[in-house]
Amino acid sequence: MSFLSRIDWFNHDGVNLGMINDFMRNQFYDRILSRYVANQRCTDIGFGTGLLSMLALKHGADHVRAFEIDHDRYLLGREIIQRLGLDNKIELVNECYDNSYRPSTVTFTETVDGNLWWEGLWNSLPRGHETVFLPGTYFLEMWAVEIPASFAKGLGVQEQTNRVFAPGVDVDPAFVQTVNELICETADCVYNPMILDNLTPGIMQFDRQVGTVWNWIPYMRAVQAGSVVASYSATHWDEDKESFTLDVDTKDWRDKTVLIVPRLGMAQDNDRLYLDTGHWGPGESPIILSNPHTSLVVEHSVKTGLITY
Repeated sequence: MSFLSRIDWFNHDGVNLGMINDFMRNQFYDRILSRYVANQRCTDIGFGTGLLSMLALKHGADHVRAFEIDHDRYLLGREIIQRLGLDNKIELVNECYDNSYRPSTVTFTETVDGNLWWEGLWNSLPRGHETVFLPGTYFLEMWAVEIPASFAKGLGVQEQTNRVFAPGVDVDPAFVQTVNELICETADCVYNPMILDNLTPGIMQFDRQVGTVWNWIPYMRAVQAGSVVASYSATHWDEDKESFTLDVDTKDWRDKTVLIVPRLGMAQDNDRLYLDTGHWGPGESPIILSNPHTSLVVEHSVKTGLITY
């Protein structure tokens, strides 16, 4: 079983522990599969360790035909199936699935990345209504919240240390500096004040993966106090579709500073799973919008998952 030495349980798609231990993701799939798979022949796109196939069998699926494109993960799947004695229940295929295959009664998948489309999910969506496709809806929501200018400046600087006093509200800069000087008199640090220049009107992007003085908390600020200002949802594949485009009305944000965060997710019936609540982490491409004078155009590519403004 030399393939096991090539399996990276911490980084490889489909088997990394952060994903297969993501209980919110797993409970979401457990709920939606429980309503559709009983006594059905199913298709699993992206077998990995086989967790979704096992949940389908748990809820009474007759048979699962599963696709796994990676050869080492295919061999891993074969080993798991054989050890469990499930050869008569799960057929594992070492191929890439797309919507040219004849669908089974129920098809399920979790071939998404943090920006939804990059792992090829778009090409797997059904062309019509020949199959129950789970989850059946994929969405992007743009969340927005007005923020203090000092908070926006801190996001733009992206300090790498948490040994800084940065209250995130507009207050006397001399007060902030005095507290930081006192911190550095008692702690092992050198005070490096954040840039206090005026914000440039327009769009300022910041990398959600780079730590700020507040770590990743700023990203969730839009979720806690903001609201959805634009959105789209997708259910079926369209061969002519290259991207989704959203127009965000900004007329109420003149002379204001706004944090805008893309939130992506999946839904089925009344169940919704936001990817930023799971192992995927916050979505890419949050922005700060300062004193806008035109509408904001957001484009989300179904080929690459990239979000551009």
